[in-house]
Amino acid sequence: MQRLYLLRAVLVIEKRLIASGASSKSSRLIHGGLRYLEHLEFSLVKEALIDQKYLLEKYPELVQLHPFYLPIYKNSKRLTWMISLALFIYSFFSKHGQKTQKINKKIFLKKFPLIKEDNLKTVFMYFDGKTDDTALTQKVALEAKNHGVNILENTSINKINIMEKIIKLDTSEGIFKTNTLINATGAWIDEINKKFNLPSSYTIEKLSGIHLIINKVLVAEPLILETSTKRIFFIIPESKTTIIGTTERSEKNNVDDIKVNNADVKYLLNESNIYMKTKLTRKDILEVYIGTRAIIKSKNNPTKMSREYKLDLHHIGENKILNIYGGKLTSFPSLAKKVARILM
Repeated sequence: MQRLYLLRAVLVIEKRLIASGASSKSSRLIHGGLRYLEHLEFSLVKEALIDQKYLLEKYPELVQLHPFYLPIYKNSKRLTWMISLALFIYSFFSKHGQKTQKINKKIFLKKFPLIKEDNLKTVFMYFDGKTDDTALTQKVALEAKNHGVNILENTSINKINIMEKIIKLDTSEGIFKTNTLINATGAWIDEINKKFNLPSSYTIEKLSGIHLIINKVLVAEPLILETSTKRIFFIIPESKTTIIGTTERSEKNNVDDIKVNNADVKYLLNESNIYMKTKLTRKDILEVYIGTRAIIKSKNNPTKMSREYKLDLHHIGENKILNIYGGKLTSFPSLAKKVARILM
């Protein structure tokens, strides 16, 4: 006989373990999104930088500010003055007080001895945050538990029955009743909406991104570089390894069926080797991990996509159903506050 629960507090249902999905497969950055300025997404950047300051102060053991170096080469697809302007705006929006600097090329090359000097025009340095994404997510979950939130891991939902006065969730751990359902399933959201016939105003484009973990430290501090196709990628040092990422591939498969594409591995290696004095090979790769992020599409205009998140609230009888579309690790504090306000 299944157990029946009437929810009087917050319950989180996780099909695997906390931070086992996209939250542990990022670039491990707490950043405002410098590249979003290129698309004039100023509000997105400003909000993320406010959240960055909050996270730097609240979790100093997990979120730290680091200098990021941005070398500009003669074959760059972006004009130097435009990059300089974007960095000025980014520093202006930032709340940590550190400003963008122009770095002497000789100082840069001494600090980054494995990076090529040929055609190097100028170097900028700005500041952004790094984190352990898994540890940060788990820390926040622990704090939620300490405030009375119930978290069920390794729990599947079999059926959602939305009635006039109540919502019933039939799960592997029993049946739960509630009047408020928050669908915060990230890149899985379209699959969840379809499976349980939930109301929705948007759909998503699923973009996978891989990261290579290299078996040695290649750089002293994070590097921001431009690919031959004008995309941006990172080379980020860890204590004994280096993370290189990321790619961006549109996916049609269900999220759980998305796998690492060998062409993407080759692409990241090739783009990295444009800048490295000693070429990297597949033998240098310890691990490849892949994550999938959700880019929002309007149902009315599917070609229009945004990197901003959307809170999609529906009222059915006495019930509220809130879909959370998009979002990123850095901006979870602002997103959470907005969710609380919209449901009050």
